[in-house]
Amino acid sequence: MGCSVSAIENALVAKNGKINSIKDKCDTLRAPMDNGNAKFDPRFPLTVRQKFSIIKSWKGISRNIEETGILMFLRMFETNEEIRTMFAKIVSHDVYDASQIRESKGLENHVKQVMYTLDEAISSIEDVDDTINLLQSVGRSHRRLKTSGFDPSIFWKIEEPFLTAVKETLGDRYTANMEHIYGKTIKFILETLIRGFNED
Repeated sequence: MGCSVSAIENALVAKNGKINSIKDKCDTLRAPMDNGNAKFDPRFPLTVRQKFSIIKSWKGISRNIEETGILMFLRMFETNEEIRTMFAKIVSHDVYDASQIRESKGLENHVKQVMYTLDEAISSIEDVDDTINLLQSVGRSHRRLKTSGFDPSIFWKIEEPFLTAVKETLGDRYTANMEHIYGKTIKFILETLIRGFNED
């Protein structure tokens, strides 16, 4: 993404009486967005402004994190028989019963683990190294499930239910822009989990 040289040029001329280079102009344009340690990191798919938006928006999810997690898992069970089979001790494989699922202590514990991982990852995205290390570690921890037939592609089953649950929790605050930002974020999270699972 480039910068608008002509838009910056007038401001710089008015301030300094001269312009040193195109690089100076672009750096000046970016400067207001680089507050403190908030820097763009090419490993994470969001701009500084988008990261600020999702961190602010995520606070609404954090206040309702367990309910959002339950909504996500209910949606996942509703749309994926394969997932219901994996959670056979929690969910009846033959009959989908949302009230039974909601009352399951086993599901409640798993939901907490998943949602607190997502919470930590999204809340700390200013430090991309920490976020990547966390997600890859969680991905590696799922290797123990290989013997029961777990395939890392199953992580992708979270994508649509996550976005649906976030939309329901945020309500009117879930704008088209936030949908775009959350979509890019969950893709990054799932890709990083899978990379952790697959790495040597």
